[in-house]
Amino acid sequence: MKCCDQNLIFFLQSNSYLSQDLEKLLKNGYISDCEIQNIPVHKILIETRIGKSFDLIKKYLESNCKLNEIQDLLKWIYCDQMINSKRTNEILNHFGIQNAHKTKLLTNDLKQLLFDEQTSDFKLVVKNEEDEEEEEEEEEEEEELYIHKFILAARSGLFLNMFQNIEENFQKVKDYSGKSLETIELLISFLYTDELPITADTDQEFIKEEFEDIVEYYQLNPTIPMMNIFEKCSKI
Repeated sequence: MKCCDQNLIFFLQSNSYLSQDLEKLLKNGYISDCEIQNIPVHKILIETRIGKSFDLIKKYLESNCKLNEIQDLLKWIYCDQMINSKRTNEILNHFGIQNAHKTKLLTNDLKQLLFDEQTSDFKLVVKNEEDEEEEEEEEEEEEELYIHKFILAARSGLFLNMFQNIEENFQKVKDYSGKSLETIELLISFLYTDELPITADTDQEFIKEEFEDIVEYYQLNPTIPMMNIFEKCSKI
């Protein structure tokens, strides 16, 4: 299953969990790759939300904005929240963003990054067992999923620990959860959007059983009511 298929039926979960996880990333500066006014930030996320090059954004903010104004803007970038909405909107207007609360939602921006090879800085290698009958006769097939480290660090305790505790700047890792490619694609989609793409052809009971294990394996935010999501999905 390709998660970007336009024929998918989506169950939209509130993006509050995504915002919670990204807020922790901002607050603690985990795996940041650049700074604005000495605040650790994440380049890909900043560029995606603002739609301009990081250097241009950094130069303008540090030359024209107070520290608290930059902090308020970052709150919007990471959490879709506006503390000083008037000033934050003024800054966003400078970058050509109008009506940010309607036109630039966090989940919509992150969807642009989903499985995007050009902007990704990490690969998750997943075993692909599309035809189990031929598995013994053919060499094991693997698929590389293009992901972003800041998403993995924000949403998965397993990856956060990995990125923090391994000195080597590795670019890919193999998935050892033992779950199907379809389940891993669903997981990645959820990490980026708080949405689960479910099709009429999806074996929801099978995916639910696999997800129960994978949520624990990847150490997702324990407050996310994953099983409630599946119960509602089954009623679509």
